[in-house]
Amino acid sequence: MQKFAKNNKGVTLLEMVVAIAIFSVAILSAMGIFNMAIEGQRSALAAQNLQESLRYSLEMMGKEIRMAQKVSGSDCPDFGMGNKVYRTSASELYFKNIKGECVKYFLDNNRLKINRAGNEDFLTPDEIKINKLSFYVVDDGVASEQSRVTVLIEAEAVGKEMHKQKMNIQTTISSRYYE
Repeated sequence: MQKFAKNNKGVTLLEMVVAIAIFSVAILSAMGIFNMAIEGQRSALAAQNLQESLRYSLEMMGKEIRMAQKVSGSDCPDFGMGNKVYRTSASELYFKNIKGECVKYFLDNNRLKINRAGNEDFLTPDEIKINKLSFYVVDDGVASEQSRVTVLIEAEAVGKEMHKQKMNIQTTISSRYYE
């Protein structure tokens, strides 16, 4: 019996517990690093989506704003333009586009919205929250200075607190309308 006990080359319970503990620590560390990498990627994707959405919105707005026409007479009577290319009111921009349609850009429920000839549509997706939209217009109604609009947008990606990305973007668009 003693001979059998001396030749036993098995693993003790203590050795097994130590091995499992070391293995558990290694796996938990690897999972933590993996989780951090996944969260970092999600934050980067949120920032990229925010930037792409704002770039698309500004590109769409810019093309139409650039080709705005001077409003005269009974064109866009609801806008109260008075012989100007652009009119702004708080966070709203009014103008007549190249097709002669009355256009209004404004903020609705934290999303950028357009009203073109009575038809309304959103320019930004649900995943983007516009915190502030400002239009600054230089348009004196005479030919002394070219009309232009500066658009300022403060936005953030909607989602988990750790994935929220904030962005401020500004651009100035000058009118191609000349008398």
